[in-house]
Amino acid sequence: MTHRKIGYFDVEGTCYVAKPGRWRGKYVISEDGEELQEKLCPSLHENEDDACEEGMKAGIKAARQLMKEREGFDPGDQ
Repeated sequence: MTHRKIGYFDVEGTCYVAKPGRWRGKYVISEDGEELQEKLCPSLHENEDDACEEGMKAGIKAARQLMKEREGFDPGDQ
C-alpha cells in the first residue's frame, strides 16, 4: 500500500487478488480519518506492484479533481 497527501486529502493506493494470478488496483480517499471515496480500477494485472501503482495513480487523479471542485485549484500530484 502506498500513501500520499494531495491538498486536504489522504490517498491510499492498494490492490487485492481479483482472481487467481490477477490483481486489481483500488484507492481510498479520506480526510481527517473519514473515508470520502473508494474505487476499484477497471484493469486486471499479473502482479501486485502494477495493480497498486494503477490504484495510486487513479486516486491521485480523483483527489486532484476533488481539490479543484472544493478549492478551485489543482494542487498537482505532490
